[in-house]
Amino acid sequence: MTLAPRIYATIQHLFMKGIIDTVELREKPEREGDKRDYLLTESGKPKYMLRMDTPENIAMAEQLHKAYPDNPLLPNVLYADPVKGYLVQPYAAGTTGSDPAVRGAKKVWLPALVAGLLNRYEADDAGGKWGRLTEPCSSWSEFNERELSRARENLSGLQPAEDCERVALLLEPLAEAGSKFLLHGNADVHHFVFLKNELAGVLEPRPTAGPVLYDFVQAFCSTPDDLSLETLFDAYSLLDAKSADQERLVQETLLRLYGRIGVCAAEGSSELGEYLAAWQFWRMLLPEA
Repeated sequence: MTLAPRIYATIQHLFMKGIIDTVELREKPEREGDKRDYLLTESGKPKYMLRMDTPENIAMAEQLHKAYPDNPLLPNVLYADPVKGYLVQPYAAGTTGSDPAVRGAKKVWLPALVAGLLNRYEADDAGGKWGRLTEPCSSWSEFNERELSRARENLSGLQPAEDCERVALLLEPLAEAGSKFLLHGNADVHHFVFLKNELAGVLEPRPTAGPVLYDFVQAFCSTPDDLSLETLFDAYSLLDAKSADQERLVQETLLRLYGRIGVCAAEGSSELGEYLAAWQFWRMLLPEA
């Protein structure tokens, strides 16, 4: 079965249900794994985003949006397929934060993320699972161990084995997460949308059950520029759901930064060199093996 007939049938179905207006389909979708994003335009202007993905991923994304329907940084879900084959969202106008000139200074956009998204999260202690909703763990400690295991594999031969051993010493003090929240789970500035130099949206969710601190530190570590303690502490002071003193905040940052460097190594990112340079400072804060 070819994909094109399914896409056009889906668009016709959405039009007949009154969910979307008359639109044109961009010919080539953006594709990543099982996910395909189709831009639907009207009079040549972007209007909707049609996402096709696995039923599990669609269901998780819908759950996040249902949990925070009024969040200004999370795009609305206009419609989700009952069998979770796709969902439709309004097009998020703006430019992604992949361009440093667009996103501007971390000391500006990180506080904006705290105010617009992180301080609006609500505690969700129902159920005993932690971590990615698509790959749940029995504890936050197990989630951290998985993250470090991936980083260890990605950085094998690139970073001293001693560094990983010292990062592993952080697992015990970071085992207890405190209150659990339903998080975006993919707070990477490359997935943020900026409009007129202001943070306007946070896309590409990977819904995660965990502490707000996870999304905060993940965002801080998502670019290699300004990985300073001053920027980290100043932005953290604005977070409502504080669950860490400065020592624990630094420990969390060390773990997430090491994992971020591993992701860059695995993807062959052009930012890897900058991260490795920044790590020379942060590794001095690791506990001794």
